[in-house]
Amino acid sequence: MTNIALDTNIWIYLTKDTFYELWIKFRKMHENNQIRVILNDVILKEWERNRSTTLKMLALNIKNEYKSAINLSNYLDEPFKTKYLKVISAYKKERTRIEKAENRVREIENFMKTCELIKVTQEQKLFVASLAIDKAPPFQQNKNNFNDALILRNICEYVENEIPNRYDLIYVSNNPADFTDSTTKEVYKTLLKDLHPIRLKNVTELGEALKLAPELIEDFEDWLEYQIEYDAEYQYDLMRGK
Repeated sequence: MTNIALDTNIWIYLTKDTFYELWIKFRKMHENNQIRVILNDVILKEWERNRSTTLKMLALNIKNEYKSAINLSNYLDEPFKTKYLKVISAYKKERTRIEKAENRVREIENFMKTCELIKVTQEQKLFVASLAIDKAPPFQQNKNNFNDALILRNICEYVENEIPNRYDLIYVSNNPADFTDSTTKEVYKTLLKDLHPIRLKNVTELGEALKLAPELIEDFEDWLEYQIEYDAEYQYDLMRGK
């Protein structure tokens, strides 16, 4: 099955009602072993740091949706209007809206506990720190994107070439500029230095990732030949003490 990883913002988006159908599809594909969702400790820390803000914004969105629902009732005739207003009346109370937001966030957190949880290593932190010190991509523009680079390095180092899926890892982030070359749209090679090559695809929409996940590789024989050559070269380098 294809590995999928989401950056923190995508996890936060999944709490919103507008993404509910996508969330259901994502969860079912995971439960049916169609995808493996990878999560690391940096993402969890960022999630926890943003948790209170996420709850406040979610409760506010529910309040705004309630107001929109009230306005919609003006277009209904009786007795449907009265029944409709009775159904949505519960969301008039702030406590109800907060409880709904808390339940939604808790649902996402319970799902996170079922994902493949990995931890960043000291070596990975030092590797990314060295890139930042040298102002090597993706740090050439002095952006505060250390965590983004660390998350991707960590997960890419964890996954391995797998068959017969088209991609070994699909990474979903709405901030691709933080780790990709603007000309090639590919992840900076400096960030993937010395890693066993994987078929990596970065997208900005979870929906696109879920469509790509079931695809099989088209050039299986070429892929297999490449793996044999790569492993042979690797073993030769080990014998030479590299």
